[in-house]
Amino acid sequence: MNITDLQGKKIGILGFGIEGQAVAAFLTKYGLSFEVYDQDPDVRAKTNAKDFSEIFDREVLFRSPGIKLSEPSLLQAQEKGIVLTSQLKFFLQNTKAKIIGITGSKGKGTTAKLVYEILKNSGLKVFLGGNFGSEVLSLISEDDAYIVLELSSFQLADVDVSPHIAVVLMIVPEHLDYHKDPKEYFEAKSSITKYQNKSDFAVVNSDYEQSMIIGKLGSGKKYFVQTLKEESVGKADPFKIYKAEEFLKIKDGIFAEELEKHIYLVNDSETQFFADAKEFSLPGFHNLQNVCAAIMVSKIVSKDEPGVTDQVILESIREYKGLEHRLEDVGTFNGVQFFDDSFGTTPESALAAIKAFSKPEIVIIGGVNKGADYESFAYELTKLKQIKGVVLIGQISEILEQALLKNAFVGKIFTGAKNMYEIFDQVKEIALEGDIVLLAPATSSFGMFKDYKDRGNQFKEAARKYGNS
Repeated sequence: MNITDLQGKKIGILGFGIEGQAVAAFLTKYGLSFEVYDQDPDVRAKTNAKDFSEIFDREVLFRSPGIKLSEPSLLQAQEKGIVLTSQLKFFLQNTKAKIIGITGSKGKGTTAKLVYEILKNSGLKVFLGGNFGSEVLSLISEDDAYIVLELSSFQLADVDVSPHIAVVLMIVPEHLDYHKDPKEYFEAKSSITKYQNKSDFAVVNSDYEQSMIIGKLGSGKKYFVQTLKEESVGKADPFKIYKAEEFLKIKDGIFAEELEKHIYLVNDSETQFFADAKEFSLPGFHNLQNVCAAIMVSKIVSKDEPGVTDQVILESIREYKGLEHRLEDVGTFNGVQFFDDSFGTTPESALAAIKAFSKPEIVIIGGVNKGADYESFAYELTKLKQIKGVVLIGQISEILEQALLKNAFVGKIFTGAKNMYEIFDQVKEIALEGDIVLLAPATSSFGMFKDYKDRGNQFKEAARKYGNS
């Protein structure tokens, strides 16, 4: 479907949030009329949007990512022959730009921004789309550019074109309050590689089984990203231990060894030292995986773009400070260092954030119950000896408290805080000079906070006030 196909059609926009408004602006630019539909009565009152029950006279519907494909009215519409599309699907079907799409349960934003910075510093025409960049339909005419996209499962669920370069980071079950089960979540993510052809590329984190399963799809050339123990490096045939070769049948990629944090490029099973990651400022081993993925993408692009040199890649990474609310260093106040990882909304992301540090940590965890395996999460927390205390909040606080006690957690457990002020009252009871206070919620924030940004901003404000206490 293209612009010409939309001429004269009865078009509907489902959901009038950020993406719905971007679609409206795009259609208006091309002189196309449309109706807006939203399930929120307040939105309908403010915008004259209609209820979903009125969509059946439309011929084309643009779905916003927050609306499930299983929504009954959407299923009925498709049965009636109404075409269902989305901003991303329409964009991928029509753009001539070189698309670099990045997905993962954690790290996609950090990696996307880092790739963008490297290509920009290389002098390329490049745009960043997604949660903190431009809406993609505004970039549809940028034919001679690279466009870097952070892609969620909500966005990927219905696309039928894969990016030219697909990056599959850590994939673990997430958003089970949206997807009916992990299988549906994984299937949505798989669209990033499923439709690739032989001229495309896939960069796959082979430390995660589900990432490899998704990476195996499509016909693009595969590259692995992997982490290894130090003793594995330099052996005569180290690739016998690489899951990537066993599963994906590939011998090209990049790996980082865990202890010395050295990064190696691999070409046809031949290793070459590339960088010492201790020079980089991003904390945490999960961020080292993200850096490796960004390097691999940059090396792929460099085959066509000689301006993407190793020097530019390394300088860009050294200068990169990360994103707001992604293990963000808020500062050190009264000898206590504060980190905001409010964007991390899974147990896996919380564990990765906690493992980024070895100093004593007080960790703020909790929010809504998204149906994750909190028993296993609590068990993993008990194994992390750097945790001296946890402040449990929200719906999952009682579940986590019982699970931690069951697993003989030896740190201090705080519960009952109703706001950030009370959370910090509890933090102050045990925080000492040299400690780290980490906001690693492991779930979404609705209830006590508006969203992850509000949660992170309140945390940062409280941390700065801690310095004046």
